[in-house]
Amino acid sequence: MADKRIGFIGAGNLAQPLITHLLEAGYELFLYNRTSSRLSPFADKAQICASPAELGKQVNIVFSLVADDAALQNITEGVQGVLSGLQPGGIHVSMSTVSPACIARLHQAHQQKGCILLSAPIMGRPEAARNRAIHICVAGDETAKQQVEPIFRDMGARQIFDYGADPAHASVAKLGINFLLASAIEAMAEAFRVVESNGISTETFYRMITSTLFSCPAYQGYGRLILDQGYEPAQFSLRLGLKDIRLVQEAAASQQVPVPLAEIIAQHLKQALEKGWGEKDWSAFTALVMGKA
Repeated sequence: MADKRIGFIGAGNLAQPLITHLLEAGYELFLYNRTSSRLSPFADKAQICASPAELGKQVNIVFSLVADDAALQNITEGVQGVLSGLQPGGIHVSMSTVSPACIARLHQAHQQKGCILLSAPIMGRPEAARNRAIHICVAGDETAKQQVEPIFRDMGARQIFDYGADPAHASVAKLGINFLLASAIEAMAEAFRVVESNGISTETFYRMITSTLFSCPAYQGYGRLILDQGYEPAQFSLRLGLKDIRLVQEAAASQQVPVPLAEIIAQHLKQALEKGWGEKDWSAFTALVMGKA
């Protein structure tokens, strides 16, 4: 049976539906977010903590879902970090998309404290989280993974993919996923521009590809966003998308692997960021690719 007393750090667009599902499943939750107002919908349903350290003292299992390496390090380390509160044997499940190097370093920090770090980044946008349709890559200690699996299910995971004992491997897998998504977005934008420039209906072309060879959520969802230019409100911001592609480049460079497509995508994302589109959906860069900006 899953431990029903757990902590959750982070209250962004993706985290909020996960917290809701856990409350509905009867969990006693201890919550922390840097911007405390984001937790106001849960104020009468959960315990709001003043710091990650305070939260860590209350539970044996903590989930965190924050924006980037710096945010994960900030909520984990130092006198106010969750590690200073967790007791030996405590489990910290990082669900963030961060660099493998960050996960490797924090894994060592957890081991030194006698705690366990699992890396469990999420596949899925906030809409998928609301619909209990996320997927999770997980890696780390085997016993800890078995312990948290029922909690993953209760927060809405449809599938869980195990990447073994090294927590950094789940991080690499998630970066690979986001690279494939960005590549699909880039490819669709280029194809739509070719089709449109030859006087062909992009709407007809979209219906064809998404009902035949590319009948999958990535092409269906992002293809629709590209055609409608539905970049606001953002489900996943362009600023964070550029962060992820840069992490892909770093992971590839660490193994001396060339990723020329990532370089093209990163350049387009950077150009969009320079236009002030950082808080639009990350697919907004396709407006540049299609000559519509």
